[in-house]
Amino acid sequence: MKRFYIAALAVALLSSVTMTGQEKKDTSAVDPKPSFAGFVTNGFWDNWELSVGGGIGAALFGNENPGAAGDYIGGMGSISATKWLNPVFGLRAVLEGGGYSSVNAALEKKSWPYLSLHADFMMNLSNWIGGYKERRVYYAVPYFGMGYMASNFTKKAQEANDFPYVNQNFVVSWGLLNKFRVSNSVDVNLEIGGLLGKNEISPVRDVNSGPFLTSLNASVGISYRFGKRDFERGAAGYTMDDINALKAEAARAAEQAKAQNTANEDLSDELAQAQKDAAAAQQRADQAEKQLADAQAELEALKQQMALDAATPEETIFFDYEVWGLDAVDMTTLQELAKKMLAGPKDYVYTITGYADFTTGARSNNISIAERRAKSVYDYLVSLGVPAAQLTHQGAGPDAQPFTGRGNQSVTIK
Repeated sequence: MKRFYIAALAVALLSSVTMTGQEKKDTSAVDPKPSFAGFVTNGFWDNWELSVGGGIGAALFGNENPGAAGDYIGGMGSISATKWLNPVFGLRAVLEGGGYSSVNAALEKKSWPYLSLHADFMMNLSNWIGGYKERRVYYAVPYFGMGYMASNFTKKAQEANDFPYVNQNFVVSWGLLNKFRVSNSVDVNLEIGGLLGKNEISPVRDVNSGPFLTSLNASVGISYRFGKRDFERGAAGYTMDDINALKAEAARAAEQAKAQNTANEDLSDELAQAQKDAAAAQQRADQAEKQLADAQAELEALKQQMALDAATPEETIFFDYEVWGLDAVDMTTLQELAKKMLAGPKDYVYTITGYADFTTGARSNNISIAERRAKSVYDYLVSLGVPAAQLTHQGAGPDAQPFTGRGNQSVTIK
């Protein structure tokens, strides 16, 4: 029997560690495609999201689940608050509620309400793999966390289920959040996630249910992003004000040394120290001026690289197991990508690389699937008008895997 699972996500207050620009930062070695460091604009009230969503799901026991699959489907809704600590990692608090249905040993369908509150650790896989890009259309965000779940808490449910108690216990949350950016402040979300807990959460359990209850939710929702919505790097080193202050300090030290020399020849030790301080201050001013020039040159190179990145977009398409064909979402993503390619440099050649999960299945079959995935993306981009001379495609073998472990059913365009 096909199994369904459930999970839900929503609101609670998060406290997070934020980055500030209080200290001068040396960005001379900043990666042009950052994942974690080099950002100076993420204050506490920046990069927050409030989300609402709703969908369907089901909860099943680990052993026996009698009845038809449709008997287990229920509805759910959720609200959540997310704080992004940097472009890759974030924290989310979720409150969800709804109703599940189960079938007991007498083949009677029983319904019961539930509420779950949990906190999740979020990882923006698209930003981690492809580098941070504020105007990316699609983001893949896997997550996991922990929380608390209560069920059968209404008198009506307790009477209908012949179980006059409220069930509650800890649960583990997991899932994949697919985010589609439709404007600077709004994302549309397609989420598949679940909860895992003990069977005592359900009022319809029996001796054959097994020790665990699992669930899967499929929901659609919308997120509103507020505060400062993007991340910016800091230009490092010293400012011109810092350099002028150091020069002024050097001039003052030189004047003090001159006055000390003319006023009292006996203060030779103090004069020598003042001259040493003046020379040291002048040296620091010269070093600071050089650092500023180097930082400005590096910032200009970074701007040029960012301009090239903006003109030569990158994208990642994810596939299910044994699938190489494109669905409607993939086609929409590639249509947006094709527009950017056609607007970009005409001599830039994009490499389309297909991958497969070599932890399962035969090696030869996985290589064929990886090649077919790359070819399907190649053919569709050509059909959208992208010149074939700007595209190459290939399938990667087991030694070239973008992710650790399972989940390598994807195609990258770079």
